[in-house]
Amino acid sequence: MIEILKTIGLEGVLIAFVVTLIGMIQVFRVVIRRREERPPRIDQDELIKKYDNVNLSKFTNFFRLIGVSMAMITVFAAFETPTSNTVLMNLDDYERMDPSEYDSIVDIDIIKPKVQPKKIFIPEKIEVVDNNEDLPDIDIDIQEFDTDTEIEVIEDDYTDEPDEEVTDYIHDVVQKKAEFRGGVGKFYKFLSKSIKYPKQAMRMGVEGKVYVQFVVGKDGSLTDFKVVKGLGAGLDEEALRVLKMSPKWTPAEQRGRIVRQRMVIPISFKIN
Repeated sequence: MIEILKTIGLEGVLIAFVVTLIGMIQVFRVVIRRREERPPRIDQDELIKKYDNVNLSKFTNFFRLIGVSMAMITVFAAFETPTSNTVLMNLDDYERMDPSEYDSIVDIDIIKPKVQPKKIFIPEKIEVVDNNEDLPDIDIDIQEFDTDTEIEVIEDDYTDEPDEEVTDYIHDVVQKKAEFRGGVGKFYKFLSKSIKYPKQAMRMGVEGKVYVQFVVGKDGSLTDFKVVKGLGAGLDEEALRVLKMSPKWTPAEQRGRIVRQRMVIPISFKIN
């Protein structure tokens, strides 16, 4: 329908409308004339027969014709009203475009977050003195000893009991280290079964190693826990919690005696 209206144009639409309107008027005139020629109904009101001026239905067809005409005018006006059409771009036309017509590429500067340099611990340099180094000769003045001189003897209370040992001393280096009963492998199996990865660390994706210091007592129990190097996000607390649950270790030995030893071990946290 729209293609036909575009073909005949506005003048053709107006001519068609006028012709249609005239035809409808003629049709309604014929219908009205035939109705007027009909014999009156038996049940028609005698007052209307006598006084035609009070007959309200005689203008019904006229007003009906006006209504139909206005409706047709509205429809034709709607067809002629220009509307916005969405035009899809043809890819073939786009390929034939001049590259100079393309939109220019805008470079966007991406600001990278500043990475703070890691602090590297440099141990203090210890100078080793060579014991074989030649030392300068020293002259010692030795006086002659007079045998007639009386020597004063200082008496000291001597007992056969051994000197009192320091039992609370904590060793860092011993001849036989303390170890988990069953070996290192069983110790880390115990850790893997007991550790519960903190939810906060999982959300943040925190991984790495937590270094924990503790003391292995003479009875093999672990005490004096301390985080030497942590990761945060709840991983430090979890490492301490698991180590406090550890069973007793085999204590350390120094010169055949059981001693206390201070140890530092890493506990690895990794999200699978």
